Amino acid sequence: KLIDSQPQDIVFISNGESNAERNWKHLQQSTQNIPNRVVRVDGVKGRAEAYKAALHASKTDWAFCVFAKLNVNQNFDWSWQPDRLQESKHYIFYAQNPVNGLIYGHMAMIAYNKKLVLNTDPTGLDFTLDSEHEVVPLLSGIADYADDPWIAWRSAFRECIKLKHSLPNVENQHRLEQWLNVNLQGDAIGDWSICGAKDAVEYYDSVQGSFDALKLTYEWVWLEEYFTRRYNQSPDQLCTQFLSH
Repeated sequence: KLIDSQPQDIVFISNGESNAERNWKHLQQSTQNIPNRVVRVDGVKGRAEAYKAALHASKTDWAFCVFAKLNVNQNFDWSWQPDRLQESKHYIFYAQNPVNGLIYGHMAMIAYNKKLVLNTDPTGLDFTLDSEHEVVPLLSGIADYADDPWIAWRSAFRECIKLKHSLPNVENQHRLEQWLNVNLQGDAIGDWSICGAKDAVEYYDSVQGSFDALKLTYEWVWLEEYFTRRYNQSPDQLCTQFLSH
């Protein structure tokens, strides 16, 4: 090694997810015997703002960012290091989707480069892809997003907006079809994931792919308002109703 390396910080990012505490405890247990520093950033509104807050909390040049929906792989190699001889970039790992069976970078852990994150003014539909990036085919965990119907709908809606916008692309077309049609869990939450995917395609078509209209889907508040208008109930009402059954 030409440059001395140090263990990368691990930052857990949460914002009201129903499974955040469970996945946070699992992360703490999984990392208790490693030298990496583990911190948490919670309740920051806005995606870009949350990413920036996470890297502000990090003391290393890169940080493993673990999103609250991710149940981390207990066997993940936390000694992994970025290639410092290449240009600075983000590294996207894999996550397994328990509803549709897909394994790719969606909801996976990302090793974010601190300078790139803090200097990024997002212009696209995906904060990470606005900078140089590379996919690392290592499984970072299970995308534990189907824990409640709102998170399932929101995750599917946002991802399928991006997939639809990426077409024509053979691989992403296959992924979109899986989101639209597959519910391996066979339960109501999986059905809400499919609803989110279908609503995303319908919204995309209704605005004819207008980038300004698609960019609105970047923020949680807009998604909550859109869902409430569409289903005549708030996400909180949906989850309360779901729990009562």
